[in-house]
Amino acid sequence: MEQLFADYLDNKLTNKQKQELESLLADDESLRAEFEELKAFYHNLPQPEAHEPDANLDFGFYMMLEKEKGAEQKRKEKAQKRNLRVSWVNSPALKYAAGVVFLLGFFLIGRKTADKDLGDLKELTQLKKDVEETKELVMLSMLKRESASERIQAVNYSYDINKPDTEVLKALVKTLNNDPNINVRTAAAEALSHFGDEKVARDALIQTLLTQQEPTLQITVIDILANLGDKRAVKPLQKLLQNNETEDFVKRKAQESVKVLSM
Repeated sequence: MEQLFADYLDNKLTNKQKQELESLLADDESLRAEFEELKAFYHNLPQPEAHEPDANLDFGFYMMLEKEKGAEQKRKEKAQKRNLRVSWVNSPALKYAAGVVFLLGFFLIGRKTADKDLGDLKELTQLKKDVEETKELVMLSMLKRESASERIQAVNYSYDINKPDTEVLKALVKTLNNDPNINVRTAAAEALSHFGDEKVARDALIQTLLTQQEPTLQITVIDILANLGDKRAVKPLQKLLQNNETEDFVKRKAQESVKVLSM
């Protein structure tokens, strides 16, 4: 092809040959760039004497031109195949398919992981349940001890139980009403206040107002009921106020709580 360029620049081609070469250059950017580079090089050379175009040049020219056209056609076909592959890779269908495959793989992996996590969660839940039951058993057992300090410790174990069952609450109520030691009963009252959302606990605290005789425990229960805001405690508090055996400082505390609960 360089020979054709050289003949063109040396003005050795016929007008028809020039037109066909110029047409080829117009259609091929890379070929045109090559021609321009050669043209710039030729312009820096001494100009040869002009020659009339040789008629015998036609055959050689067209042979080279046809050869170049064939090469150009092959380059175009190769480029089309490459573009086809690129367009397929970039096609929405392929992207969608790849996305589906990715999501499916992610789902399967996630499901496998989720199944494992679910199994671990079930084991953890069961373990927590076992720990809760163990705490309850220890508490119930220690409430039967002769030592008051051990019974107080048993009552304090109830704070570690997130959701005490009925048996635990009943044990605390029984301790509040029947334990011979005032400190153990006070500890039981405070433990029941910790479970103030449970009706069993609130009912026991309200009822014990009329049975407890120790002023310090009465004060403790009055404060607990005022903090819980259970208005059902107003009537037992009023009865406590009417009882001549109630200490004056207990009556004052009861009167304050009645005002708070009556608001």
